[in-house]
Amino acid sequence: MRIHHLNCGCMCPLGGRWMDGFSVGASSRLVCHCLLVETDGGLVLVDTGFGEKDVERPVPRLSAFFVAVNRIRFERRYTALAQVEALGFRREDVKHIVLTHLDFDHAGGLSDFPNATVH
Repeated sequence: MRIHHLNCGCMCPLGGRWMDGFSVGASSRLVCHCLLVETDGGLVLVDTGFGEKDVERPVPRLSAFFVAVNRIRFERRYTALAQVEALGFRREDVKHIVLTHLDFDHAGGLSDFPNATVH
């Protein structure tokens, strides 16, 4: 079994060290930690981060307030799908998705894996 850490969302809200515990200056840096687990039965994705639809058109999919406050960097390279593909896999290889909670930055990429079973 192999486990890959994926950064599936980069947010830079104001607040610096008060927000993330280490930043110097006004901006902080928050990531959406997701895991990709290789198993004999296929890939298991723990959380999905922001998805391709979020990147393509953040508003109205996400509220303008949420986008503005979190200063989200919407780049395809941060999607779970882009990172799965960069590891040499296909979206169809993801058989299961385990969600820890339903915040936008953890479940936004669900639609990128239409054949996966969601838990």
